[in-house]
Amino acid sequence: MKLKISDAARKFCLENGIDDITFNLLETDVAGCCIGFVKEIQAAYSVPVNAAGYRYCQVERFHIFISRKIRITGPLTLATEGIWKKRLCLNGASIPL
Repeated sequence: MKLKISDAARKFCLENGIDDITFNLLETDVAGCCIGFVKEIQAAYSVPVNAAGYRYCQVERFHIFISRKIRITGPLTLATEGIWKKRLCLNGASIPL
């Protein structure tokens, strides 16, 4: 698995002392709604407890774990998103339908 890191993501990780990144598929039950569950890819800045359900990639000095439940749709890029509060995101991945 090949993954690129944007300059903004590299700067964000270095400024915040982040070496380990785990991307999980978060499923939230929406009560009273016809949708049922809302799915979102969420980044955690730690190593997963059990890495068996994750894809692993090491880029430069960063250790990146991606849940196998997340669908890879194209070339993966670690980037940042958000205007006021920055966070890491994974471009080239999407939630399964």
